[in-house]
Amino acid sequence: MSTTTPASAAARPAGGSALRRAGERLRNGLGLIGPRHGRHGLPVQQLDALALPIGDDGVVAGVDAEGQPAVLGINRPTPYDVVLIGGLWTAQVLALRTAATGARVAVETGRPQAWMQMVHAMGGGQNGLAVYDVGRVPPQGASAGTPILVVRDCGMRPPRGRTVSGPWQSVLTLLPYLSPVAPRLLRQARLAGIQRVSPDEAAELGRTMGLSRAEVESLPTLPDGVTLWCTDRDRQYVMTQPTDAEIGLLGTPRRMD
Repeated sequence: MSTTTPASAAARPAGGSALRRAGERLRNGLGLIGPRHGRHGLPVQQLDALALPIGDDGVVAGVDAEGQPAVLGINRPTPYDVVLIGGLWTAQVLALRTAATGARVAVETGRPQAWMQMVHAMGGGQNGLAVYDVGRVPPQGASAGTPILVVRDCGMRPPRGRTVSGPWQSVLTLLPYLSPVAPRLLRQARLAGIQRVSPDEAAELGRTMGLSRAEVESLPTLPDGVTLWCTDRDRQYVMTQPTDAEIGLLGTPRRMD
């Protein structure tokens, strides 16, 4: 007696073999079988041209001489001290932009009225910025999930206190001019910013920080909003360009307060 085999039954061996091959691909980590596309290849000679437009992680302090964003890596897992010899306006812009990254900002100041407009604009101290009297900054509980920037706006001679840098807590000390405590603070700092100063102050900073003659001569002529940022190895002039919102809150760039 003859038996007719259905077409579906005849196709089972081939289908079962395809399933087995797919299962082997999955076990070997090759993933699902997707649509077939041509491979993308790049000659070795062109590797240097491959680049991604991604900069450092941090706070955009402004633009450099080439118009590229200049970024300060303020939120760090290690202690980080910054000294800014300059104006309140720049310190406030940096504080505002740091808060915009999700960090909390604690301001230690002897002139709280100068910071109140920022506090009110940011929700009365509930959204990232709080102001304290000198010597009254409580422990901030810094962590990787909640980094802290402490801004010390304590005049020419900021007192020594318990507000120190630590893991995920950076400290920015604002000095309006070069003061007797500046050399000590500059030696401790990982980053220093210098705005327009007098020729005598520029000469002193040149000796303290090992600045070049051209850098020393430039300091008394820096325009408002321009800062020379210095590390042990690098020097960079940065122009802080405010947004419309920052101008509405803080005004235009200025060296004097």
